[in-house]
Amino acid sequence: MSSQSRNSRKATQALKLALAAALLGGSAAYAADASRFELTAFSNTASGYSLVHGNYDLALRQLDFDASSLESVSAITNRCVALTVTRKLQEAHTACDAAVRAARMEITSLPVSMSWARRDYRNYLAVAYSNRAVLNWALHDVTAAQADLEKAQAVAPKAEFVAKNLTALQSHATNAVAQVSVVEKR
Repeated sequence: MSSQSRNSRKATQALKLALAAALLGGSAAYAADASRFELTAFSNTASGYSLVHGNYDLALRQLDFDASSLESVSAITNRCVALTVTRKLQEAHTACDAAVRAARMEITSLPVSMSWARRDYRNYLAVAYSNRAVLNWALHDVTAAQADLEKAQAVAPKAEFVAKNLTALQSHATNAVAQVSVVEKR
């Protein structure tokens, strides 16, 4: 487990960027908010800042440059988001799986003295599951997307980003049009 403080991954502001063109292409991407998926990124690093401001290739270069950050859940999660929005979907799948594993590991290795932070760490796991669900949707694996969103909801039942992605998935099932946004983790 990393030695970061509870607030080290807390985002500084909420920001939504429509990224449907990056994932979907075409004018049908601008559907109603109900069909908008959200990828959630951590903005506590230079790569995170680049991500939430739409500089995805720069974020990937920054993540590659900072080898020491490759172990942190926030960096692995941001890699998942950056690879997803840049359509490097096979690499994104590996990164998103790693983000889920790392977030699970952080929860299981959380010392008793930090039990006060368990809710935050559950939210980090929900972020990883929710981001992987969006990737699974982009890969046309609706069953896996649904399963990941159910897991995210189970660990963080009040997480707004999970609720939004569940709504988007349900809307997508009926409308076959969806949009994707990147938001910061609060």
